[in-house]
Amino acid sequence: MGSVQFVVGTWMNGEGQFIEESDARAMVRLVGDIAALRAPMPGKKRALMAGLCKLVDADAWAWIVSRAADEHSNPAVAAFLYDGLTPRQFTAYVSLMQDRAHPPVEYHALNELRRKLGRFTRSWDQLVSPEQWYGPLNQRLIHELGFEHVLYSVRILDDDGLFSGIALMRRLGRTNFNPRQRRIVHIVLGEVDWLHFDLQFSNQTREVRRLSPRLRMVLTLLVDGKSVKQAAHSLSLSDHTVNDYAKDLYRHFNIHTRAELLRHFMVGDGGDIG
Repeated sequence: MGSVQFVVGTWMNGEGQFIEESDARAMVRLVGDIAALRAPMPGKKRALMAGLCKLVDADAWAWIVSRAADEHSNPAVAAFLYDGLTPRQFTAYVSLMQDRAHPPVEYHALNELRRKLGRFTRSWDQLVSPEQWYGPLNQRLIHELGFEHVLYSVRILDDDGLFSGIALMRRLGRTNFNPRQRRIVHIVLGEVDWLHFDLQFSNQTREVRRLSPRLRMVLTLLVDGKSVKQAAHSLSLSDHTVNDYAKDLYRHFNIHTRAELLRHFMVGDGGDIG
């Protein structure tokens, strides 16, 4: 598990230049540290992303295990780890992801790549035009969440739409990720395949995909640790309405309490592999 097999001579950025030796050493050190870390799966993921954010100067990140049925489908998220997002930003981000009426502007390009490539890393400007990114359909991301630049790295996990997706973000007013930073992200995340294959979520994503967007939203907030009252406040709904949604979720997953729901989706609960 976690063997490091970097070949320095292959590390070329988008402009045809070798990545600096200092970058290579930092990447090897990071991957080696994560491989040696004695922690559950989510702890390893958080440690990896903290180190990677320092390497590429990102302000926030989100890591999902998800399914997307086709190029028109919003992901059915079964696992969600993140850092650098406030509770308000997290709620807004999940809402944005699950909005079928107005999906994020980059979704079509991302889904097309997921259908063609086993693994890829792209910044937003490689997916859509500046007119689309800064246009009215993307104002929720930029102005409501306060993030202007996003870098995506995706690893396909099976032939039925399951994927591991990572987004690194920079706040409003900062510069975009450059080719060197894209390449660092792609290399590092390619050396930790064992962190992507969180097999516990393969069946769970099938269950989640059958839920309505509103139920997905409530599920994500409850699994993130929010109470019914906190979820209701985040969604501008009554406690009674969210409590009814919670009961619908219990029936869907054949469980009876919120504690069972959390256990059902507990990231890394016996799921360490590699």
